[in-house]
Amino acid sequence: MNTAFRSLSAHAVLILASLMLLLPLGWMLSTSLKQSGLGLSRGIEWLPWKDVQHTDAGDRDVLVLAARVRLADRAEPIEVSIKSLASRSAQTTVYLPEGAFSGEVLEYRVRPVTSDETAAAAEWTPSDTVNRHLAPYWRNYTEALAKMRFWEGLSNSIAVTFLGTLGTLLSCSLVAYGFARFRFPGRESLFIVLLSGMMLPPVVTMIPIYLLFRELHWIDTLLPLFMPAWFGTNAFAVFLFRQYFMTVPFDLDDAARIDGCTVLGIYWRILLPLSRPVMATVAIFCFTSYWLDFMGPLIYLNGIQKFTLTLGLYVFKGAYETQWPYLMAATLVVSLPCVLLFVAGQRYFLQGVVMSGLKG
Repeated sequence: MNTAFRSLSAHAVLILASLMLLLPLGWMLSTSLKQSGLGLSRGIEWLPWKDVQHTDAGDRDVLVLAARVRLADRAEPIEVSIKSLASRSAQTTVYLPEGAFSGEVLEYRVRPVTSDETAAAAEWTPSDTVNRHLAPYWRNYTEALAKMRFWEGLSNSIAVTFLGTLGTLLSCSLVAYGFARFRFPGRESLFIVLLSGMMLPPVVTMIPIYLLFRELHWIDTLLPLFMPAWFGTNAFAVFLFRQYFMTVPFDLDDAARIDGCTVLGIYWRILLPLSRPVMATVAIFCFTSYWLDFMGPLIYLNGIQKFTLTLGLYVFKGAYETQWPYLMAATLVVSLPCVLLFVAGQRYFLQGVVMSGLKG
């Protein structure tokens, strides 16, 4: 009985924690389906509501800005922000600095939603002429992808991610092979120096690396985004490979040498095929890092035709306004490959992390 109760309690806690972690994703999905132009003016709403005003000329979409309410203990109506209302019903709770009060909504201050919102004047209208209903705007996705030049950014992101991940797997595994399978003076000291590079904040090396790439005439090209990966610069990947290689018996190396295998042949034919779980782990880390990298493209890329997807998201953020529905829609699409990759490679990812930590 106690065992069943503990198991049930553990599952309940894990489910609750999972739901809490999924709340931001749910809000992103809801915001991506909202009408463009509303932004966060109505606060956080979990469903994509749309306000419609009924007039003699017909129905029109509006943005509700404020409300005029009559409180139960006050004779004169007061004007409050739409965020101060607990609900959009006629009788609702109004939150004021003095506290929460019951009130009746008399009028709404609305502004028509048009293609040119700055030209639309706000006006007061009776509350019973404004209704709201669910209206998901699925076209936000197609419009957002068109605005950010999705296909150009996708090709650039695929090129950077593939070449960066491939370079990291080959170069870091080769460096780890040297640290794990050969004994030479200063091996442990060099490995510690390599790992100490992980403690350097990226901002420290940002300017020197930029000056180096400028001298190489690589600015406004994709080369600075993936070329360093081909020189074994990922200390964490080297660490994972080295830890795993040290768990492989040296008898395999001796047997391969007897069969005439060279040093690089042992690396390519013996160790790499055996290290598939670690390679999957490093590949997932690298894919996520290169795919979602924003700072690198922001520093080195100038022409919009070379923008990656993450940098393309920046077009929805203006100096005075952010197009939240478009931004959330595009962000969900850009993040989807990382989620699918982790789900598909979760088994190898966990296996690689565990196996690389068996021996230190």
